[in-house]
Amino acid sequence: MRRGTAGDAYSGQRDFNAMFEEHYDAVYRYARRRVGPDHADDVASEAFAVAWRRAERLPPGRELPWLYACARRITLAHLRKDHRQDLIAESLGRQPGSAVHADDADRVVERAGALAALARLTEPERELVMLVTWEGLDCRQAARVVGCTHVTARARLHRARKKLTAHMNEHPAGHAPKEAAWTT
Repeated sequence: MRRGTAGDAYSGQRDFNAMFEEHYDAVYRYARRRVGPDHADDVASEAFAVAWRRAERLPPGRELPWLYACARRITLAHLRKDHRQDLIAESLGRQPGSAVHADDADRVVERAGALAALARLTEPERELVMLVTWEGLDCRQAARVVGCTHVTARARLHRARKKLTAHMNEHPAGHAPKEAAWTT
């Protein structure tokens, strides 16, 4: 984020607004793919609220990976909360996830197969694949988001891609297992 001049009391706010305008849609899409449309606004808004409170920590020119890392932590918290709520619902005899509304696009067979294969990866591998493929980050930026070295990220990404290919070949189109509950 650009830093304002000391003589301008509103420059920090203008800089933040410019960063918000530039990156909100990307952070929203990131959140939507992970927690669905019902919670995506909450995650994106919370990420920017954290960015506002910690503006001095935002690395100039690298705000988007920082925002993704923040949104990732918020998303994981939402997923833990949803998992706890599903466990409570199960214990009460209700169908878990009954409040979640699946959109029509989720019913596409190829998507279901890809999501099922993605769900079989470890969490760090899955997050790297999603950051590089869906969010368009390069490997170095994705490594910063997940908190590992560039070399580790490259190795995980390579293994993840090989596993994805193998999992997709196990379940040809039309024979995919049920999609994971955490995907949208």
